[in-house]
Amino acid sequence: MSRSAQSDRLICTACSHEEAIEAVASTCSICDGILNLVVGSHDQPTGDGLWRWHEHLPRVAPANRVILGEGSTPLLTAPRLAARLGLADLMIKNESLQPTGSFKDRALALATSLAKEYGRNGIVLSSSGNGGAAAAAYAARAGLPAVILVPATASPAKLKQIMIPGAQLITVDGATHDCCLLARRVAFELGYVNVTTTFYCPYDVDAYATIAYEMAEAEPDVVLVPISSGPILAGVMKGFERLAQRRLLRRIPRPIAVQSAACRPIVDAFESGSATISSHHRFTVASALNDTLQGYERDGDHTLRFVHRHNGSAIAVDDRDVLEAMSLLARLEGIIVEPSAAAPLAALPHLLANGAIRADERVVAITTGHGLKDMPDAVTPALPKPISPNMESLMRHLHS
Repeated sequence: MSRSAQSDRLICTACSHEEAIEAVASTCSICDGILNLVVGSHDQPTGDGLWRWHEHLPRVAPANRVILGEGSTPLLTAPRLAARLGLADLMIKNESLQPTGSFKDRALALATSLAKEYGRNGIVLSSSGNGGAAAAAYAARAGLPAVILVPATASPAKLKQIMIPGAQLITVDGATHDCCLLARRVAFELGYVNVTTTFYCPYDVDAYATIAYEMAEAEPDVVLVPISSGPILAGVMKGFERLAQRRLLRRIPRPIAVQSAACRPIVDAFESGSATISSHHRFTVASALNDTLQGYERDGDHTLRFVHRHNGSAIAVDDRDVLEAMSLLARLEGIIVEPSAAAPLAALPHLLANGAIRADERVVAITTGHGLKDMPDAVTPALPKPISPNMESLMRHLHS
């Protein structure tokens, strides 16, 4: 298919086949490869939410833009935590302060807007929880039906968040990859857009690129990103690449992909220098990172292309370090995140020790989900017992 360079289009990263944006496709119709969204050189009006970055996004009529106030999350200095870890300059890009409490809101804002723009019947996705919560909210906002498939092991708090806006929640007695396969079938059978936040939804990447636009002025040396399949890392790096091409950025930071030690297919591929091989499903407190990539291992290879292109690295962290990082971030900086979001901070001591980052570099850690979504008992102190309503009891308690 030949289309004007002015048009938004999707190009297969494997066979270079071009797909029309109007199809709101998931993968290449020829080889099932990963699609790359190419934004045309059109003009469209600015807007709120994600559409602050309208010039970097595909054309969507203002009436079809689905907005809940996403984007523009704070980039916070973390001096006390930096001193504790031995870093000169640490910043937190706090994506937990999105409308539904996670970075997935950016992806669902764009994907749902495209579904509405091109008259699709609804949306469907596989999720460990955060993506489902975002999809449910944005589908409700758009007036579209949503089918959300999640593993039965997902956080109960996240499942409730999916159900409240009225999405059709289906829990599956299986792993994340089982849900992914079912989501693909539903999309085909019902004419829904597959918004699963792996590379099955090519629009995620450009939505996450807006994170880079918001961090660019800080000029980080290193960006730490928690990943399962990796669209957030690909998106952030695509955003920095786009800014560099326009000479709006002096240097592109090194990306560091962080996974759970219980589910580390991309880290294993990075360390071995081989293609990604799916991992076995094991428990981890970082449930949002617990994706084995079974059936879509190529996602890991695609993510690693961005890591290698910019001299980055990949590392896995265990649950004990994740829980400690959650606690430190809350106590020292007042930032409360879920376990998966704390993984980049858990990696910092190891990265300093192995020389992957230097103590004098400017480091940005992206925290991806709010602690109210998933707060393990291991980091939750016991509630205090009530005291008698008098000053003596209060003072006795304060000095105990």
